[in-house]
Amino acid sequence: MKISARLKVLFIFLGLVIVIILGYVIYKDYYTDFMLFLDPKADRAHLMESIRSHKLKDALLLIALTAVMCAIPGVPNSIIGIFIGVCFGPWIGVLMNVIGNITGNFIVILLLRKFGLSNKTKDPGKFITNISHMKKPTVGITVGYMIPVIPSVIVNYTAVKLKLSLKSLLLAVTVGVLPTSFLYAFGGDALLKGNTKIAILSILCVVFLIFLMKFIRKEQVKSSAEM
Repeated sequence: MKISARLKVLFIFLGLVIVIILGYVIYKDYYTDFMLFLDPKADRAHLMESIRSHKLKDALLLIALTAVMCAIPGVPNSIIGIFIGVCFGPWIGVLMNVIGNITGNFIVILLLRKFGLSNKTKDPGKFITNISHMKKPTVGITVGYMIPVIPSVIVNYTAVKLKLSLKSLLLAVTVGVLPTSFLYAFGGDALLKGNTKIAILSILCVVFLIFLMKFIRKEQVKSSAEM
C-alpha cells in the first residue's frame, strides 16, 4: 500500500496541531520561568532552582514534543533539545532527548512500513544512495542519523527501503541520535550555568563528525571497488 499525498498532508497537519497543543501547555507551565529569565535583575541561582523544580509531567511533555517534532519533515527540534538541557540538566537531558528522538524516528519508520511511499516521493539523494550500496549499510544509516543536516525522514526512508530489522534499526537510531542529544543537553546546561562546556562539546562533535564522514567515504570506495 502506498501513502497518498493527502494522507501525508493529514499526518503532518495532525503533527503540527499536536506540537502547538504541547507547546502551549509547556509554555503555560514555564511562563514564570520565562519571565524570570527575561528579568535582568533576577538572581541566577533562583532562576536555576525555579527552572529545575519541574518534575515528571513536564519531562513527559517535552519528550512527547521532541518525538512529534522529530517525526515531522522539516521541523527542527534542536531548540527543544537545548531547552531540555536547560530544564533538566545534562544527563537526564541526554536521556530525554534520546528517548524523544528514538520515538519520533520509529513513528516515521512504522508509518513508512505500513503505508509505504507515494510515487511522487523525491529521490533520497546521492549520499543516501551511496549508503544503500555500502558493505555495512547499518553503519551508514547510523551515521545518517548523526548528521543534523541530513533530514531524518530521508534516513528513515532509506532504512525502510533496505528492509533492516527492527533490532538493527533500534541500535542505529539510538547510537545515531546520541551525539546531538549530548550536544543539546550539555549545551543547554552550559547556557544556564554560563560556562564554556558548550564550546568544548561543539568542537568535539565537529571533530567526531569529520572522522565519521571520512569513514563513510572509505566504505564507499571499498564498495565501488568490489562492484
